[in-house]
Amino acid sequence: MFRSQRRRSPTAFTLVEMLVVVSIIGLLVALLMPAINTAREAARSAACQNNLRQFGVGLMVHAEHHNDRLCTGAFDWKRDGCVTEIGWVADLVNNGMVVGEMLCSSNPAEVSETYNDLINFAPAGSCVDYLGSNPSTALDGTMVVNACRELAATTPGSARLSIIEEKIYNKHYNTNYAASWFLVRGGASIDGSGNLRELVSGCGVDIRSRNSTTGPLSRTDVDTSPVSASVIPLLGDAAISGSLALSVGSVDAGTVTAFPFTSGPKKVSDFTVPVFSVGTPKAGAAGWWAVWAKGTLQDYTGFGPVHKQNCNILFADGSVRRIPDDNGDNLLNNGFPAGVGGYLSDEIEMQPDLVESNYSLTDLPRN
Repeated sequence: MFRSQRRRSPTAFTLVEMLVVVSIIGLLVALLMPAINTAREAARSAACQNNLRQFGVGLMVHAEHHNDRLCTGAFDWKRDGCVTEIGWVADLVNNGMVVGEMLCSSNPAEVSETYNDLINFAPAGSCVDYLGSNPSTALDGTMVVNACRELAATTPGSARLSIIEEKIYNKHYNTNYAASWFLVRGGASIDGSGNLRELVSGCGVDIRSRNSTTGPLSRTDVDTSPVSASVIPLLGDAAISGSLALSVGSVDAGTVTAFPFTSGPKKVSDFTVPVFSVGTPKAGAAGWWAVWAKGTLQDYTGFGPVHKQNCNILFADGSVRRIPDDNGDNLLNNGFPAGVGGYLSDEIEMQPDLVESNYSLTDLPRN
């Protein structure tokens, strides 16, 4: 009598089959990850561009109500004054825009370098309005004092953190976008010898200072300039400036910080601001105008290519464009030679017909 033979049906993978399936899945994931990362970065870049467009609208609204000025200055306590009342960030926040929530997520810098000044800077003198508005009395009789006055009255360091977090960081006075020098400074104030002019005696000269410049930029400046509004940069992704001294809110100490604004015109030859002997004439081959107009370029190292070697920049016509860092040195070169200003090569990435780079929007060289 023959015993019936029962055929075994396959009910499970063998070890070899399982390894093959796992290998195939791993290969597919490896193939898909670059595409996923690219799509994710494209979404981040699009969000960043949308932020910049909204900022642009906010600047124009500000100009409507403030004598045509696009803003009141830079987000910079040391150079411009009380950050909750002065500067483009304060302008937009105080008009209802939550700028501190509108960060570029691709940028590793989550706070502006200005926060290190809020932590450590001890303001003195009257050259800058460090304190802002005077204290006022509320309806219940209590005194209302702004954050800057409280900081100035508090010992620099950790003792200031509660004020910074409660009245500045949590109120959205923060950004990781950098303003252009054109937006917050307008142009250089130059004397008859070609040197920076001290507008208020005793307050010094500096190409980054309000005391040596004509800004902030106005719509009239843009409209009357021979330069197209489409090439005048206003705001862009900020490059890394330093690191945060102490933890603020959700941002840990040591986190990189963002440049507040770009640094203005520098000599192409050595990355310094032009200086001349008293009595130097404006005209002629040895005159100072030739140096400013033909021997300087804007220092745009404050802008950072944070989107896979691209930087989003808002221009005065409201457009936002991506500027590529073609050589991967994390700098956007607008005409400086290799070795000057940290540039690794002389490859021009910010073409002069796409991004304005002269020292002035009006006093331009003519070909």
